[in-house]
Order: sequence, then C-alpha cells, then structure tokens
Amino acid sequence: MEDSLKKLLLYRVLPLFLAAVLIIMGVQLVNNYLEIRRLESEIAEKQEEIKEADRRQQELQQELERLDDPEYLEKLARQRLGLVRPGEELIIPYEVEPEEE
Repeated sequence: MEDSLKKLLLYRVLPLFLAAVLIIMGVQLVNNYLEIRRLESEIAEKQEEIKEADRRQQELQQELERLDDPEYLEKLARQRLGLVRPGEELIIPYEVEPEEE
C-alpha cells in the first residue's frame, strides 16, 4: 500500500502541484511585466513635465533679468500702462471706419 501511495504522490499530485506553481509564477510574471510597463510610461510623462517646468523656469528667469534693465522697464510702462515722460503727450491713434454708402 505504501508503494501505491508513493506512486500516487509521485505521478499525480507532484505534477499537479508543479503545474499549479508554474501557472501562479506565470501569472505573477505577466502582472509584474505590465506593472513595469505602466511605471515606465509614468516615468516618461514625469520627465516631460520636468522638461516643461525647466523651460518655464528659464523663461521666468530671463524675464526677471530683463526687469533689472531700466530701458526695458520704461518700454513696459509705455506699452502696457500708457505712461509718458514729463513734457511728452500721449497720442493714441485709432482707425476710422469707412462710411457705408
């Protein structure tokens, strides 16, 4: 009887157990692969966000440096605020629409 029990374990139970282990390992491997792909994609997105933030930071740094230039500040004051120097007159041109006949 012991021989038949050993044969049963060796030829029936052990292969089923090994097959179950291999299936579980295969499923886990696929899950890990999919997770790695998702994380790689997320990393790529974050790297693009970092590049965009760096570019924006450089633009702001350049604007900050230009604000130290008195000529640039005067240009901004004239263009955006309509300011003039003492003794100057502000002239605002406008277009006259042609009359309909």
